[in-house]
Amino acid sequence: MGTLFALVLTIGMTNGEFQDVVLDVYNSQQQCEQAAIEQKVSGDCYPVERIVRSDEVPAETTVKF
Repeated sequence: MGTLFALVLTIGMTNGEFQDVVLDVYNSQQQCEQAAIEQKVSGDCYPVERIVRSDEVPAETTVKF
């Protein structure tokens, strides 16, 4: 199985902060980019692995089991 791609939209909030929202997940980057065009959103396509692990800290490093 290949890499999955997520269509991510960055939302600017009234308090000045930004929040990334995953709109959907696709089987290929091409499908993801096509969906962004069809939905008329200015989102970006990222590999799902990159999103899931970007700020993740494994539980065993912060909690003792």
